[in-house]
Amino acid sequence: MASVIPLMPFLRPLGLPRPSTIRQLLCYSTTSICHAEAQTATRTARVEDPNLIASRNASASYPPNTLKSLPRPKEPRASRRANHPRAERTYPTRHPTHHPVTEHKLIPEPVEPLPADQCAPNLPYFVTRTPSMELPVYQLRKRGGNMKLTRVKKVDGKVESLRDELRAALGLGEKEAVVNPVTRHVMLKGHLKTEVDKFLRERMF
Repeated sequence: MASVIPLMPFLRPLGLPRPSTIRQLLCYSTTSICHAEAQTATRTARVEDPNLIASRNASASYPPNTLKSLPRPKEPRASRRANHPRAERTYPTRHPTHHPVTEHKLIPEPVEPLPADQCAPNLPYFVTRTPSMELPVYQLRKRGGNMKLTRVKKVDGKVESLRDELRAALGLGEKEAVVNPVTRHVMLKGHLKTEVDKFLRERMF
């Protein structure tokens, strides 16, 4: 009898599980979810908007005349702005030292050609036109736009003769009309495309 192991410790009743364990298991239960939704709906139904209650219980004479909004204007604001436009702002004009912008016409004005002995091909130089039948006269800007130049390209023969004639016709100095010895281009100081075009067309180029 002494060797018999007592059975009472194994038959001792187990304790109840912790509340946190039961709560975690009940969150997956359909019954518990429906019960939680019902409690939320009941709590929401109990708390009603006080403004809604006040509007239901308000008298027929509310709101008083002091709180009523003004009637909508018959004339929209846009039309009032159009009927009374703002005063025009006066902006300062360009400085008189600025050169006016010259617009080039697509069809140049006709010019009277010079006598035959002063026109091509009786000159020591010849200016060939571009494939689009335009005179090879171009305007350039350098040094950030402060330096304006005019370039005459596609000159055959004595380029120096053309440079000298352009100096005399346009009133330029020695340093204002030069020839690039590498490219054989005539470089003029300033934007003189209109004057150079007229000069070449008078000589039948």
